[in-house]
Amino acid sequence: MATSKMSPIDKLDHAKGAASPAVTIVLYGDYDCPHTRASYPILEKLMREQPDVGLVFRHFPLRQIHPNAEMLARIAEGAAKQGKFWEMHARLMLHRRAIDESDVMRDAREIELDMDRVREDIAASDAIGKRIERDVQSGRASGVHSTPSFFFGDALHDGHYDYGTLKARLEEARAS
Repeated sequence: MATSKMSPIDKLDHAKGAASPAVTIVLYGDYDCPHTRASYPILEKLMREQPDVGLVFRHFPLRQIHPNAEMLARIAEGAAKQGKFWEMHARLMLHRRAIDESDVMRDAREIELDMDRVREDIAASDAIGKRIERDVQSGRASGVHSTPSFFFGDALHDGHYDYGTLKARLEEARAS
């Protein structure tokens, strides 16, 4: 596990789990990345098993290789503005194939988002663009170059993300 300087967690981050976590996992992810989506059930299992752990999601859309990455990050941020980030996050993470705009719109309707606001957020919200870019810059400054990339505490892990590996990294962070 590499040591890197991660940007501090703050009130703008999307966080869930323990209010005062023993360890916080920060995931830099891209909703259009099949590997990021494959990590979702593993992280959810760890969160269920470890109630003293926190999880933070930060956007790291790989725009050059994932054509819908920016749009998907925008829809998640738009959902956050409507108080439903984690609901949309789960929907986006559970797709097992490439996600297109019709999938996203269906997901948005199913979690009862204001569809006019969703369309506006996808199209041109400067605030949302700046919010996503904040995460991207944070990731770059922290040594992130691919998705999914995880921080366990301040330690960067961008290797295997199977259950056993992530659980071992979590236990290493807990012990340090």
